[in-house]
Amino acid sequence: MWPKVSIIWLNYNSSKIMPLVLESLKSILSLDYPLDKIELIVVDNCSNDDSFERIKEFLEKRNGLKKKIIRLNKNLGFTGGNNIGFKVRDKESKYVLLLNNDAIIFQNGLKSLVEYAEINSNVACLQGVVLKYGTRLIDTAGNLLDEFLHSHFIGAGHEYPWVLRKPIYVTYVDGSSALYRVKSLMKCLGDKLFIDEFFGYSEDSALGLMMWNYGYKSVAIPEPVAAHARNLTFRSKTALTVYLSKRNRIALALNTNTRYKDVVLIYELNYMLRHIAASTLKMLPKSYVWAEARSIIDGIKLARKLRSKGIFIDIYKAPVIRVPIRYIETFFAARRVATKYFDGWDVRVLNSLTVE
Repeated sequence: MWPKVSIIWLNYNSSKIMPLVLESLKSILSLDYPLDKIELIVVDNCSNDDSFERIKEFLEKRNGLKKKIIRLNKNLGFTGGNNIGFKVRDKESKYVLLLNNDAIIFQNGLKSLVEYAEINSNVACLQGVVLKYGTRLIDTAGNLLDEFLHSHFIGAGHEYPWVLRKPIYVTYVDGSSALYRVKSLMKCLGDKLFIDEFFGYSEDSALGLMMWNYGYKSVAIPEPVAAHARNLTFRSKTALTVYLSKRNRIALALNTNTRYKDVVLIYELNYMLRHIAASTLKMLPKSYVWAEARSIIDGIKLARKLRSKGIFIDIYKAPVIRVPIRYIETFFAARRVATKYFDGWDVRVLNSLTVE
C-alpha cells in the first residue's frame, strides 16, 4: 500500500512564467501515484499580480486530487510559506514533497522517491537527479557544503548520466524537489520545515545539517525525477538576494562548529571592501555594498537569536567538503582562483559518499 504524501507548492508573483507554472501543476496531476494518496497544498505568498487567480482557476477545473489552496496576507518567503503548508498538511501524510513552481516532476518521480524511502527507514531527506529544464544537463544530483558553508551542486552542468551509478549521501537535498519524512522533521524543528527567520536562501542546507545532527541521513538517488528552471523567482542578482544569501550563511556558519567560522566573517568583510572600491568606480551598484554591510551585521544578530533558541549544529556529523588550511588564502583571491580548488572535486569524492 502506498503511503500518503503532501505536496507543498509555493507561489509568488509568477504571472511572467505562467506557462511553466501551469506545466508544474500538470506534472503533479500526471504522477504515476495513487491520486487518493496525494494532497496538493498551494500556498500563495501574497502575490500582487494575477498569478494566484489564474492558478486557482486552473486547479478548480481539475478533479480527482485533494487540494488545499491558501493565500497569505503577507509574503513570508520560502521558509514561512512552506512552513504554513507543512502545518496544514494531512496528519496522515507520511512524507512531504517540496516542489518549486518552476520545477516539473516526472511521471515516475514521486514513486521512485517513495519506494527508496520505504525501503530505507534511516533516510529522512531524499532527492533524485534534477535536470536543467528543457535539457539533459544536470541541475543538481545532490548538494554538499564545504567548511566555509558554501554550497556545491553535484554534477551541475554535466550531461546525465555523467558518472552517477548509485545512491550517495549528501549534506542536504535541494529544496526545488525534495522528499522529507514527516516523523523525522517533527523531531528536528517541531511542526515546521525551516527556520522562519531565514526567509530565503540556506534554509534547505540548515535543515539538512540539523537532520544529520539528529541522526537522520540525506540521500540522492541517481534517477532523474524532475526538471528545474532555477532562479526564476529571484530572476537575477539583486540587493535583496545578496543580503539574504550572505546574512543567512553568516548566521549559519556562526552557529556551527566549523573551524573556519571566523574566516567566513573575514571573507565577507574582504569582499565588501572590494565592492566598495568597485562601487566608487561605478562598476557595481552602491545598493549591493549596503546590502553586504547590512548582511554582516544582521548575520551576527541572527546567529545570536538562533543560539538563544538552542540551535547549534555540528557540521562534521554530515558529509562536508574538507578544505585544507593551506588553501585558505585562495579564497581571498579572485573567485576564479578559489574555484580551481574544487575542479573535479565531485568526481573524486563520489566514491566516499556512495551508500553501501
